[in-house]
Amino acid sequence: MDFLKSAITSIAAKANTAFPYASGEKVEFRNDTIWTIYHGTRRSDNLSCTIFEFDINSQRSRLPLARNAAKKLRTLRFPGVIKVLDTYESDSFIYIATEHVVPLDVAIQNRDVLNDEVIKWGLYAVANTVQFINVDASSIHGNIRHSSIFIADSGEWKLSGFEVLTSTKDEDPVIYTFCGLLPEAGRYASPEIAKSSWDILKKQPHDLFDSWLFGALIFELFNGAFSTSDQLQSSMRKKIPSELFGPFKKLVQEAPRRRASVKQFVEVGRERTNATPGGGFFITDMIALSESVDSLSVQSEYERETFLKDFQRVRHKFPPGYLRLKILPELVKCFEFGSGGAKILAVVLDISENMSSDEFQVSVAPSIVKMFSSPDRAIRLALLESLPKFIEFLPSKLVNDKLFPDMLTGFTDVAPALREQTVKAVLVIISKLNDRNINNDLLRHLAKTQNDEQPGIRTNTTICLGKIAHNLGPHTRSRVLITAFTRSLRDPFVHARNAALMALAVTVDIFSPEDCCNKLLPALCPSLLDREKLIRTQAHKTLEAYLAKVHTHAATMPDAGTAQPLNSAPASLASTPKPQENAAGQNVNESSWTGWAINGFTKRLGVDDESQTNLAPSLSDRVSTDSSLSNANATAVGNVISPASSVTRPSSASSSLGFLTTGGTAKFEPVEDDDEFGWGGFDDTNGSSAANGSHNAVSTEEGDWAAFDEPIRSASTPARSTSKPTPVVRTVPASSARSPPSKPASTARTVAGAQKRTGTKSHSIAAHKEQKKKESLFADTGANDDDGWGDGW
Repeated sequence: MDFLKSAITSIAAKANTAFPYASGEKVEFRNDTIWTIYHGTRRSDNLSCTIFEFDINSQRSRLPLARNAAKKLRTLRFPGVIKVLDTYESDSFIYIATEHVVPLDVAIQNRDVLNDEVIKWGLYAVANTVQFINVDASSIHGNIRHSSIFIADSGEWKLSGFEVLTSTKDEDPVIYTFCGLLPEAGRYASPEIAKSSWDILKKQPHDLFDSWLFGALIFELFNGAFSTSDQLQSSMRKKIPSELFGPFKKLVQEAPRRRASVKQFVEVGRERTNATPGGGFFITDMIALSESVDSLSVQSEYERETFLKDFQRVRHKFPPGYLRLKILPELVKCFEFGSGGAKILAVVLDISENMSSDEFQVSVAPSIVKMFSSPDRAIRLALLESLPKFIEFLPSKLVNDKLFPDMLTGFTDVAPALREQTVKAVLVIISKLNDRNINNDLLRHLAKTQNDEQPGIRTNTTICLGKIAHNLGPHTRSRVLITAFTRSLRDPFVHARNAALMALAVTVDIFSPEDCCNKLLPALCPSLLDREKLIRTQAHKTLEAYLAKVHTHAATMPDAGTAQPLNSAPASLASTPKPQENAAGQNVNESSWTGWAINGFTKRLGVDDESQTNLAPSLSDRVSTDSSLSNANATAVGNVISPASSVTRPSSASSSLGFLTTGGTAKFEPVEDDDEFGWGGFDDTNGSSAANGSHNAVSTEEGDWAAFDEPIRSASTPARSTSKPTPVVRTVPASSARSPPSKPASTARTVAGAQKRTGTKSHSIAAHKEQKKKESLFADTGANDDDGWGDGW
């Protein structure tokens, strides 16, 4: 017994080696065939298929039927016949590998999918196949039943069951000898065969037996299985449609000479008569569309538009597989080669919406990417508008190497609509682009569109830069955005200025505190007095965001103005001569800043020691007199720069693509104006420049600004003394920042004046020039630095 098992295993292993297909799950259905059916795959490429297996040892008497089926399936080719991939016969089994199909019996169990119109559509396909076998191939099928009908992945009905298919020219017809060996052959036998034998088929037209079997198939599809032929001839229509019942009765006539052929049945179903003004039972939308889809690429423009209109109306009736595997390839072919246009593209994307990424890349992506280089602007515009529907299916390499280079031509196209849509498409494609394409080609083209003659395109470019800010390279991001946004702040179009303010608000986290103070705040301030209230309001919100950031950063900085001990001289005075005492025993050039300032001043004027002795007490008295006022003034100024006492710090800007809020004060919202702020609300641009004019005029409207300015005015105006005027406090040069902060203002003015008159190139003069150089930075807002900001990327 073990030897027998080993032998069977060895034979099966050898068969599997010669037959390059693997059997999977067995298909369970009401089987009245000689085959066992499995789901399978092809080993070379994992292609799904169906494997028919015949066990020779258990059904040796039916071996001629299996061999005849394998032979006829290999030689008979027709769209309605199941497609054979390979066949193999061993000592124990016969295998037939076909395209992946499902038995009709399994599909009948789901009546929701198999409705009356789908049954008519399938019957029409089977009838055409039987007509081809009877007429063109001069053969008898002899085994038309529900177990011989299969449904492919495309939803099309396929005919198989060629066990007894016989040509009238065969020398040894199988049907006359072995037809009785078929399972349940007696139930499907026509009345004349039941009364005599199968040999009677030789004496009548060869297609009449197939007519009877086709009528039996119709009955089973609508009413289920039957037990005797009397049920087929009953006058009870049951569930058979009324328009189909009359032709059906002619197929199942008891007398063969009165029986209609399948060819006649199809002709009746396709003709239009007075009794059927709408057409026969085979004139349906599904049948009409399925017949015309093969010639879609050669149809006229009118015929193509009619097809698309009818298809959109009845597409829900087709099986999903038919749309994906049959109609979609023809539409893609028509779109690529037949000038289908944007309408076909919309249908293609609708059908492929539920496809997997791998399937989309194989079936649709190559044609779509290729059409980005089309000279037809309507097609390119439709592709840009539909980009969100398919960009997720495209791999990044395909986008960077093929799609993006063709897309760049839209930035310089002569059609404004195409330029604007290309700018919008950047937001969709940015996640797929590599750093080289973003920081070089993309920025260079966005720099051009920001100078576009169309104000809407300039505005959308600014919005685009604000939304892709975090995708830019960290080394060039700040410089590019500062130049681009400050340029838009001077745009004569009000919505372009508003977009720049909003973009600055949502990108506040990108810029350093130094850039905020030196470049952005000076550029923002003119917008506070813009002639448009929309700009003034948004400028106020944006300015609050940047002031909050600056105040927060300033609070974290170390206190660089801490006073040094009186007995330690500044580093710059390390070489100062040893101090001398006057006649009163006082140290004239003591370590305090008063002492060394007086000493340096007298030496430059050539004053002797005695004069220094007389000068020092007078200056010291004045220092003591003015000390209280100087400290009060410094305290008042300190109140102004204290961290965020009256300005609420907004929360960080949202990093999403949308212009979201910055602390609830700065967000991209629809403009409450005649023209909506957004991607497409800039069609009416006439007179925009004249309407906005110069936006540097001083506004007379205060609104909320009075409350905003009041703390600054009160803090910067200290209480004045009634006894003597407050001395002017000048800024101490940077080189003296480490000195004790108690130096009187009058002494500082005297020393600075003396140094200027003597013309000596002292350390204080050099520091004064350095301070002037720093102050000049605030006068230059970079107005002349923004031309060609994208040229270097």
